[in-house]
Amino acid sequence: MTGVRAAKRGAPGRGWWVSAQAVPPARAAATIARPRLERRLDEAATRRLTALVAGAGFGKSTLLAAWTGSRRAAWYTLTEADRDLGHVASGLLGALGLRVPALPGAVAGVLEQTLGPEAVGDERARARACAGLLADALATFLPRELVLVLDDFQELGSADPGSWLIEALCRQAPEHLRMIVASRDPLPFSIERLRGQGQATLIAGGALAFEVEDVGAMVEAALGGPEAGLAAELHGLTGGWPAAVRLAIEALADVPPAERPAVLRRLIRPTGPIYDYLADEVLGREAPGVRELLSAVATLPRFNAALCDALRIRGAAASLRSLEARGLFVQPIGDGDWYTLHPLIREHLVGRTEAMERQHRLSAAAAWFEAAGEYRDALTCWSGAGDQLAVARLLEAHGPAMLSGGDVGVVAEAAAAVPADLRSPAIDRLEGQARQIRGDWEGALACFRRVASPGRTIDPGLAWRMGLIHHLRGELDDALATYGRGRSNGGDARDVALLHAWLAAALWLRGDADACRAEARRALEAAGRSRDDEALAAAHTTAAMVAALDGDRRGNDAHYLRALDHASRAGDLLQAIRIRANRGSRLVEEGYCEEALDELREAIRLAEVAGFAAFHALALSNRGDALRRLGRFEEAIADLEASRGLYQRLESRFVSYPLAHLGDVHAERGATAVAMASYEEAIAVAEAPGDVQGLRPALAGLAELLADQDPERARALADRAGEFGPGIGVVRALLARGRVALRAGERSSSDAAAATIELARAAAAEARVRRDRAGLAEALELEAEATADRAAAIALLDEALQLWRVLHAPVAAARSELRRAEVAGEPEPAGAIEALGRAGAAARRASAPGGWAGETAGLTAVAIRTLGGFEVLRGEQPVPIAEWGSRKARDLLKILISRRHQHVPREELEELLWPAEGPGRTSRRLSAALSTARAVLDPGHRRPAGWYVAADRSAVWLEGAHVALDVEDFLASATIGLGLESRGAAEAAETLRAAESAYRGDYLVEDAFEDWSAALREECRQVYSSVAHALARLASAEGDQPAATRFLRRALERDEFDERAHLGLVSALASGGQPAEARRAYAAYLARMEELGVEAAPFPG
Repeated sequence: MTGVRAAKRGAPGRGWWVSAQAVPPARAAATIARPRLERRLDEAATRRLTALVAGAGFGKSTLLAAWTGSRRAAWYTLTEADRDLGHVASGLLGALGLRVPALPGAVAGVLEQTLGPEAVGDERARARACAGLLADALATFLPRELVLVLDDFQELGSADPGSWLIEALCRQAPEHLRMIVASRDPLPFSIERLRGQGQATLIAGGALAFEVEDVGAMVEAALGGPEAGLAAELHGLTGGWPAAVRLAIEALADVPPAERPAVLRRLIRPTGPIYDYLADEVLGREAPGVRELLSAVATLPRFNAALCDALRIRGAAASLRSLEARGLFVQPIGDGDWYTLHPLIREHLVGRTEAMERQHRLSAAAAWFEAAGEYRDALTCWSGAGDQLAVARLLEAHGPAMLSGGDVGVVAEAAAAVPADLRSPAIDRLEGQARQIRGDWEGALACFRRVASPGRTIDPGLAWRMGLIHHLRGELDDALATYGRGRSNGGDARDVALLHAWLAAALWLRGDADACRAEARRALEAAGRSRDDEALAAAHTTAAMVAALDGDRRGNDAHYLRALDHASRAGDLLQAIRIRANRGSRLVEEGYCEEALDELREAIRLAEVAGFAAFHALALSNRGDALRRLGRFEEAIADLEASRGLYQRLESRFVSYPLAHLGDVHAERGATAVAMASYEEAIAVAEAPGDVQGLRPALAGLAELLADQDPERARALADRAGEFGPGIGVVRALLARGRVALRAGERSSSDAAAATIELARAAAAEARVRRDRAGLAEALELEAEATADRAAAIALLDEALQLWRVLHAPVAAARSELRRAEVAGEPEPAGAIEALGRAGAAARRASAPGGWAGETAGLTAVAIRTLGGFEVLRGEQPVPIAEWGSRKARDLLKILISRRHQHVPREELEELLWPAEGPGRTSRRLSAALSTARAVLDPGHRRPAGWYVAADRSAVWLEGAHVALDVEDFLASATIGLGLESRGAAEAAETLRAAESAYRGDYLVEDAFEDWSAALREECRQVYSSVAHALARLASAEGDQPAATRFLRRALERDEFDERAHLGLVSALASGGQPAEARRAYAAYLARMEELGVEAAPFPG
């Protein structure tokens, strides 16, 4: 994040690091070949995943090290530190980078960055994102087969983020990657589904045990000759356990051959832990210097001859060479002749070491490590010795350097363990910075608060760090209060600049333009003095935001370009994400939506991995808006729902942004009830803080949506949207006022037309200044709507249509074509109708793309929409809400539709409409509601009373033959289409497309909690899912992967747990040449399966 850089392990400027964990263990001289197991590994490695699960001492590491010696393989030995997501991701990158040199350059900068404020709260999502990032990069840069060996997997548990990353990588490993996992314990995730599909295999302990022939080879190599009888007896006594066989042979080395069987039987006791007995026996035969060495180093993280000499261990170098040559007890690690003990002997020795001796050894080793500049090992040893005073001293002296060197986890844990009486402000601040880097922002705040006394001013560095935590969570009151405590007249210029920059950003969100402008100017001045790239990136970002507020697009461009340049130089991931999200929004506003997608795709990729959920949500919201304008509604909804979910998890009021955009998408599709609910929720969220950016678009969108049904409220909403004056969203507000005036029954008024033309021209002028080409096209269309001059209207529509085509906005262009044909008196262009149907968009007029209303126009003037929201149309004009007077009359009609033309008893209707009243007490109310419904459907009484809604003394029912019902037409078309598809009929696709287009949304979505609507809603959802899947199958069969993805995304809108749709979408995206989007779709699938507690299927392909 800005000002808190994650450390890099390795040389300065290097984007990745390689640890000793990436080096396989050296092969001991006494190791024997095991061709049977190597052949089994050869066969297993043709699968996605191989798991070697066996207890300690079964030779898993030795076997794999020998097997990989002649193969193209990467190795990584897991440790406790790899439970941390960042550590294991960087470690894997380093190991893989040794074999795939291009890999680190592609992803290192993302993996090593500071975690965002929400990273800890959603580590599973970050783990999936990291796995997807690695898998995608490997798919690009791995041209041939590579085996990745992960040893000592037992160090990770089911609750560890490192384990989640590896699980996700196992399930989506690219074509050429084979993974082998070795563990003492069963894997912490299920692989049964992978095994069932033949993509994984398990090699258990029994298969790793020595056979008699193996034991014979060991005996011959170690004892100098074949002894078949001894080998068979040794195998029988040890069960072929390699560790026990190795120690037993070592114990027999000095025994005369004739006595070996008897000695062997004494060594292998019938009860008790065999390894402990054998270890004691073998240790007892070693020289005193060797025993002293092993005892002294048992508690150390690592050791070499120099350290052993410092610990006054005699002959350490020779002893280590001897043990290594015999493959006994010690394991070489990394460079510099470092060693560690085999886990079994370490466990054996630690339990036999006195506490005082252990403490003394650890303290001596800690002092040596510290003097050598190995601060991580020193801190580990001081902590192990329980010397908190030394821990505190080391942290104060070397903690900041350790953070810069990459030892974030060990610093955070050690600092947290320092008792209160030894803590200093430096340690609190150090722990806070370490927690902030790790993504534990709540813990960081607690540490910073101990340093920052309440009510007092604090240094600017602490102020912006604390304030930013609140800021990115949307807690603007707390953020502004914390920023305000910072001393801006002192301290480091870099911190002063960052304080002013973030304060300006918070004021911008509040709509306080003057204060924002002043703080942005101060930020630029301080950043210029500091010459720090991170400070300059933040300052230029806020300057760009001020320019956007003033409508200065050129200034906005210039400042963002400079900000991005400084952020790139500094490696400031947060600013890079923020800048790209904001630039994407600007490109969308100017109509460069495809360019915006590139910008926002990168912002989302970075934010997913780094954990900056606030800016991840913003980028998703902006991309959803871009996709809507491009007519890609399914993708837009997926992004906007994801954005809403992130903001809601953060409890952020910025959720109003995706909510308003969702309202726009649903309005485009004709799902009026869902659109209305989205707009109203956005307004409610943005209202209290007065967030103009969130409030204005929602007010304008709701006003346009209600113009036909509730003209008075629409006018009030449009006026409110216009009250905010110039600035962000002014074009949308002017357009809304003009549209409401025309569509709210004022079209016949010449004054209203003149006022609308004036508003349209004002909107056009603003759009030209702001380079808002889409707004300009809409303003031209609005003026064409209002003008009485047909030729002028056609000219305006031609200009608008040209703009829409330049902007690659197929839905807007199709609607403009239809309007032009209508004004010119020409036939509706078939291409425009097809474009709207393909996008799933509603036509400008009331009739749906499927033509359901038009088919019955000759029979009746009444049509009722229930899919995506309830609406009654008379003569293709929506009935205003005010005409109903009674909500119960609307509910009565809905209930009758839900009963599918059945006669519904009056008593049942009364109970459904007035459940709190007793039976027989509401008959008059039912009669009144029935009269109201009839009057709304036939206000002129041109039909008999029961023409639309019939009744007798006992029941009420809807005359379906006299009313066009979208739900009935949808179900009928779907049934016919599915039948045709099952028979392979050529006309199936056309029929299914008509049915799919008619489904604008769930049945009576505004009545989701009413029992009487549930059955038909669920039936419609299931039928729609079948239709969408059928269309996806047909599209895939024709090689039309974009169409297949559209239909599968629509199926997922209705059921987010539809596994068939998830996997089909991943396959379609991958087949369609969108590997990155396929990985994102697969990550979403993994998340849904995790919610259900179901093992996920592997990545398709």
